[in-house]
Amino acid sequence: MILRQLSFIILFLTTLSLQAQTQQGYVKTLGRPNKPGVPLSNVTVRFRGLINQVLTDKDGKFAVILQGKKEGDAIILQSIRKNGYELKDRELVGRSLVYSSRVPLEIVMVNSAELEADKQRIEKKAYQVADKNYQTKLKQLDQQVKEQEITKEQYQQELQDLQDKYEKYQSLIGDLADRYARTDYDHLDSIDREINICIENGELEKADSLIHTVFDPETVLERNRAAKEAAKAKMQLGQDIIDEANDEKKRLQRIQKTVEDGKKE
Repeated sequence: MILRQLSFIILFLTTLSLQAQTQQGYVKTLGRPNKPGVPLSNVTVRFRGLINQVLTDKDGKFAVILQGKKEGDAIILQSIRKNGYELKDRELVGRSLVYSSRVPLEIVMVNSAELEADKQRIEKKAYQVADKNYQTKLKQLDQQVKEQEITKEQYQQELQDLQDKYEKYQSLIGDLADRYARTDYDHLDSIDREINICIENGELEKADSLIHTVFDPETVLERNRAAKEAAKAKMQLGQDIIDEANDEKKRLQRIQKTVEDGKKE
């Protein structure tokens, strides 16, 4: 009778253990300045080592059972697909992630057509700003050499430096536009949000002014304090998960030993 009860307990705990090996997650769209992200349904998600894929529900949620995994083990996404959408982070597939039965995995996708439109808009604005700044600086140089504030040799050197900087900035515009078009505004605080909007709109001087505000001693102190508290909370959650997993392992080992001792008798 005792052996039967213990066997039932082991089976029950094993079932719980398998349930605890479920990785929860959700997929959302990219949050933009004028449109927050929303859950994305019917996205296929597959992890490496698994044959079957899962599909997100109407709330963008999914759950996948990962046999043999324990808290903190590495898990790898093999594919994430939905027609008309692509990953915000293009390197997410194939990257090692951390398995957790408590912390859901967030996946952010962006509508490909909207992404391309945002990139073109940001690129256009960046080229306009670059050209305006170039023309303004060129007029200043022409005026300086005309009024003999600088020599012709100095003018030529300044002009060459100006052209080099202009060409270098132009070469970076494509990457800059892609980076900011993929920015998830749902995860930005109010200051970072405003800075990013200014950069997207080509308001670089305003962005620079806001950046200086960010580095004001009192502002930095407050932001660092909040970041520190958030980091401590995540570390504590991770430690709680590890402690619980270790306690569960020890409990199962004790029960297993009791069963084995009972069989010997």
